[in-house]
Amino acid sequence: MTLTVSPDLSVNTSPTQVEEKLQNKQKALRDSIEKGEPKIFGVAQIGIGLLIISYSIPLLSIERTMILNFGVPWWSGFMFVVSGAAAIALEKYANLKVSVCLAVSALTIIISVIALVLYYADIALNPATVCYEGPSKMCYHQYYSCYIKQFTGLKTTISMVSMVQTGMSSAFTVILYSQRRNFTGYAVNI
Repeated sequence: MTLTVSPDLSVNTSPTQVEEKLQNKQKALRDSIEKGEPKIFGVAQIGIGLLIISYSIPLLSIERTMILNFGVPWWSGFMFVVSGAAAIALEKYANLKVSVCLAVSALTIIISVIALVLYYADIALNPATVCYEGPSKMCYHQYYSCYIKQFTGLKTTISMVSMVQTGMSSAFTVILYSQRRNFTGYAVNI
């Protein structure tokens, strides 16, 4: 801060050149983040999280498998919603730090990959069965009890949506990381 005294003995304060440069760089960072449209990523992530949670409700009617025992659709969908909310908050509230949103987004990628591994392991461990007729010309219990073909398709659909979420979270993380890295030297409040 620069102090100047005028001839009438009034004292004026003004920011120094360094402070103005810092403020300009912080504004440039904020503008570059807003150009990345975090709100769009956030809304899409929330939508995908809620889609995964709602698609997994019919899975409650089948026999318990690995993804149901671990609650994969619910904790992964909830994490997607949290990541989307952080992205929206990043654009809406200037005081939210970029590093917090970056950490949440990176954690979402990790959770999404773990969920994908569990989905595909569950699909591999519970394959669709063929109707083998028993002595009474009826299919065995495994064919009817799980409706495995429909639920294998549902699990595959949920896993594909999770893959889309992984891609979106990865892209958003890369955008945030590159913007943060460009302005690291000037990012005091970011």
